Amino acid sequence: MSNQFGLPTSVALGVGGIVGGGIYAAIGIVVAAAGVLTWLSYTIATIVVLCAAYSYTNINQITDSEGGSVSYIEELTGWSTGAAVVGWTLVVGYIGTMAMYSYAFGAFAEMMIGASYLGGFPMRRILSVGMVALFIGINLLGAGSSTSIERWLVFAQAGIISVFAIWAVFFGFSNQSLTVGLSEFGINAFIAASVSFVSFEGWQLQLYSQSEFKNPKETLKRGIYMSIGIAAFIYILVGFVITSLLPPATVGAQPEAALLFASLEINQYLALAVGISALVSTASAVNSTLFNSAIFADNLASEDILPEEMGAHGDRTVPMYAVLIIGVLTALFTSFGSLEAVVEFASLMYIVVFGSVCALAFLYRNEADISAIPPLVGVAGCAFFFCALLWYLYTQLYSVFVLVVAIAVIVFAIEALYFKRDAIGEGIKQVQEDI
Repeated sequence: MSNQFGLPTSVALGVGGIVGGGIYAAIGIVVAAAGVLTWLSYTIATIVVLCAAYSYTNINQITDSEGGSVSYIEELTGWSTGAAVVGWTLVVGYIGTMAMYSYAFGAFAEMMIGASYLGGFPMRRILSVGMVALFIGINLLGAGSSTSIERWLVFAQAGIISVFAIWAVFFGFSNQSLTVGLSEFGINAFIAASVSFVSFEGWQLQLYSQSEFKNPKETLKRGIYMSIGIAAFIYILVGFVITSLLPPATVGAQPEAALLFASLEINQYLALAVGISALVSTASAVNSTLFNSAIFADNLASEDILPEEMGAHGDRTVPMYAVLIIGVLTALFTSFGSLEAVVEFASLMYIVVFGSVCALAFLYRNEADISAIPPLVGVAGCAFFFCALLWYLYTQLYSVFVLVVAIAVIVFAIEALYFKRDAIGEGIKQVQEDI
């Protein structure tokens, strides 16, 4: 059904991809890092993300292939190794993102059920892993993605969050509890912006399926900008009211529940609506990300960046092994990792990828009418965020720092072994042909 969707669908999918699960999963971690300046941290992150979007959409104007950053690097530079590194990084980033969503789903569901254990096992883990398993099955059955359903879910989710934010502003104003917090301005706001980076992923997924849109290059360019702007407004406003309603100690003790606790300060029925919205949003985000990441893995397998088995469809809509491997790794990560670990790890992955595309746009700015300033700001911002986030983890969350570094080392070691295997195989084949 090519050339079916227009600008409204692009905006809806973009907002849903960005805000969908991120508003529930990551905002508490950002609040714990930034305090009353959470709104400023999201503002800073938005600037860098818009520079990345500028780079993505303008590079997209001068390339012919669908597939986002990996295809751009491959097509423009011919550097297969660089494209492969970005491809693997993105796949792992998607796993981290889904782990974050499923963690938040389990945490919200546990609080709403009111039970911490089931048969001696932690309820949060059971719910998180069970939800991932459910969507593995749904995707294998071929019902993993429905654009029309996702579009209407976005309206419902955004409506509930908007009601919460507006109600919270009036509630805080009437109680004289609203605070901007500029007296606490400092480096923490910039460091926390790096923590928030994973909150802004999702808009770029539309670039993998451009053929579904009318006049895709222009439609997606406008849709991506608009969706980032809308999502940023929601994040900034919600961050502002949460830090006005809740003391930092409350958020730090249970960051995944920040939005629910803030809504409880206002009205119990509002809290119920927020809780239900959180369950639907995070579950929907896992489903759509699993579907899109499996399709993405299929594209990488066709380019020999991932093992060819990852692209095996059989009689299914999506590649079976890609869904199984990505889903199982997500379940393991969400089960044994902390929320801080999955949020920080996913943020690092997207910082690397977005920074790479900004660098690509700067290098190839003469190929099209691309201004040098946004890509440069994007590269500088991502470089700062990368260093700042590692420093924050090392000094404040050392155990998370060790886990994140260990995961990165394992991923890149496996990647290196995979490509080394290919090189050895090609060498053996050449020797056999010579003989």
